[in-house]
Amino acid sequence: MSYEDAVKSTGNGVTIYFKVIPGSKRVEVPSGYEESRNRIRAKLSAKAIDGKANKQLIKELSRLFGINPLYIRLNGITSTKKSAELIGITRDAVIQALRPFFNDDCKK
Repeated sequence: MSYEDAVKSTGNGVTIYFKVIPGSKRVEVPSGYEESRNRIRAKLSAKAIDGKANKQLIKELSRLFGINPLYIRLNGITSTKKSAELIGITRDAVIQALRPFFNDDCKK
């Protein structure tokens, strides 16, 4: 399995499955892949209070994929296991944007 398995095509775009670690010393999106959970890790400096970590995750995903934050929907708002639906982007574009973070995981 690889990080690519955590990225699924949907009718409108893609869904990415995350394991979020709020309150980290620094922001790292993505910060690795948890094969056992089939989720991409995301370290956030914001704490999980008043939706601050969720807002930071949306901001980081918007920056990473170059899409408007309004086109990102989070599921699992109160959980560390989240899925993010990115509307208007292809799975191939997401995989391409993530590839530099997972050089060792890339399928040859």
